[in-house]
Amino acid sequence: MTHSTTHFDRVAADWDSEPRRVVLMRSIAEKIVRVVPLDREMDLLDYGCGTGLLGLFLLPYVGTVTGADNSPGMLAELQRKIAAGGVERIRAIQLDLERDPVPCARYHLIVSGMALHHIADTDTVLRAFHTLLHPGGMLCLADLDTEPGIFHPAEMDSVVHHHGFDRAEIKRKLLSSGFSELTDATAIRFFKPVAGRQDYEFSVFLITGRI
Repeated sequence: MTHSTTHFDRVAADWDSEPRRVVLMRSIAEKIVRVVPLDREMDLLDYGCGTGLLGLFLLPYVGTVTGADNSPGMLAELQRKIAAGGVERIRAIQLDLERDPVPCARYHLIVSGMALHHIADTDTVLRAFHTLLHPGGMLCLADLDTEPGIFHPAEMDSVVHHHGFDRAEIKRKLLSSGFSELTDATAIRFFKPVAGRQDYEFSVFLITGRI
């Protein structure tokens, strides 16, 4: 079990109690709905899904959602939501694309919201995303623009591998992984209190690509 898995298992039960997280994922979902031609025939993979916020927001617009995460605790919260609400067309799987073989399933759309900065080997994961998509499939990556290492508290240092990203660098990595038709936009800007400072403004990009 990795440091990341242990940490997110520990915080899973209270994850959705922070309104800012819910608003952030809703904003990312709304941006995806505006820029991606979604339809009810699509099978969607939400990678690094956590408690399933992003995938659940997108579920009404697609055919099926598979929520994938390496944290059993986070997936248990998603399963609880599914059971409590009688939600259909969504399932949860444990998956770590840095370490696990790429599954045989294929998807029309892969989304990942605020997960990439927790992934050390982004190149391996981006290549796996390419493999997991049907021909013509799309990828939507939403994460922090480069920030000065203050978004997360110090106690999360072991599970934060990147302090946001330069959009141009992510697009170069996607091109190298076989993606094309790349676009980027700002999904949301928001202020967040950080230790020793007044509220700091962060921004989250949405980068899309197609195979």
